[in-house]
Amino acid sequence: MIRYIVKNNLKLMLRNKWVIAVMILGPILIISIISSAFGELMKSYEGVDEFKVGYRVEEDVQQGYMEQMKQAGKEAGIIFEKYPEGEIKALIENNELAGFVEMGAKSYTVYESEDYVVEGITLEYFMNQVMKEGENQALQQIVPAIQKEEIDLPVIQLTYMPAIDSNNYYGIVYIVYFIWCGIVGATNILASEKKNGIGRKYQVSGLSDISLYLGKWIPLVLAVLVETAITMIATILIFDIQWGNPLLSALIIVLSIMASTSFGFMIYNLCDNLAVTIILLFTSVWFMGFLGGSFETYMFSSTSDMLKNVSPIYHINRALVEYSCMGESTYTNSCILYMLGITVVCSVIALIADGIRKRGRA
Repeated sequence: MIRYIVKNNLKLMLRNKWVIAVMILGPILIISIISSAFGELMKSYEGVDEFKVGYRVEEDVQQGYMEQMKQAGKEAGIIFEKYPEGEIKALIENNELAGFVEMGAKSYTVYESEDYVVEGITLEYFMNQVMKEGENQALQQIVPAIQKEEIDLPVIQLTYMPAIDSNNYYGIVYIVYFIWCGIVGATNILASEKKNGIGRKYQVSGLSDISLYLGKWIPLVLAVLVETAITMIATILIFDIQWGNPLLSALIIVLSIMASTSFGFMIYNLCDNLAVTIILLFTSVWFMGFLGGSFETYMFSSTSDMLKNVSPIYHINRALVEYSCMGESTYTNSCILYMLGITVVCSVIALIADGIRKRGRA
């Protein structure tokens, strides 16, 4: 019986050609626009030559701290020069400084030159890493910790990631983004259930709630998987997208489709309204994408790590992008566990909500 339901629901989804077209062509169109628009911007972060930065310190700042910071800066291509007196703007202009740092006992201020935009961003990243290491480690460990991160190009490489171009970045993250909107593919199924009371008819047949749920879940997973595969092949041919580690990338894509499908059905079973489901889903996915790097690349995002890690899309994007430019990722395990957890938890909640609603109608 479940095979019949899966087959019938697949036929219903195939009738909605507009949704199929959007799921396949939508990512391709957005990737072409976004990657072109931000291509030059991402290229501008690929590196800077050695540059000079001025600094001054308060009396209560330890000299040893500054010496270690200067040494770490030298390793990163930043030459710190001390200027105890003088107006900062004039010092920057008269000495061709890329920036200036005022160091206090518990805080610091970075001034940037309008003529050295990329260098200014590099300096900001460097100081942020120095302060992080200063908070989390003993003072004498700051230099080796920063050297270990290999911040030759601090803005784009972040600790371990080489440069990635806009085609590869956006060619990956927007495929992920559309995967999480996959519930729209089930609109025909859900609308038909509502209109014809199919759920109640299947109840008479003695099918369990799990079988009925899988009868919708399986065809949607298969449909989104096929649509995504077509989109991925097309983007590889058109934009030369590099997936880095095909097997692990494919595994994460499949798990993402399973998780997003469960998430979508959970929302639907909780609110029991297709229009509300679409609104809530798109709103949720937008926020997950905002935190996860769908709009602002997560490499340059100022969002805190704690917030970013809440978003499942962040784990997926980070793992897949790192596969693309490195062939491996430290986010593989967290990504897989996150997707499996979402799949199981959301499916359980969906089944419970559906069961409660059916008992209420009885």
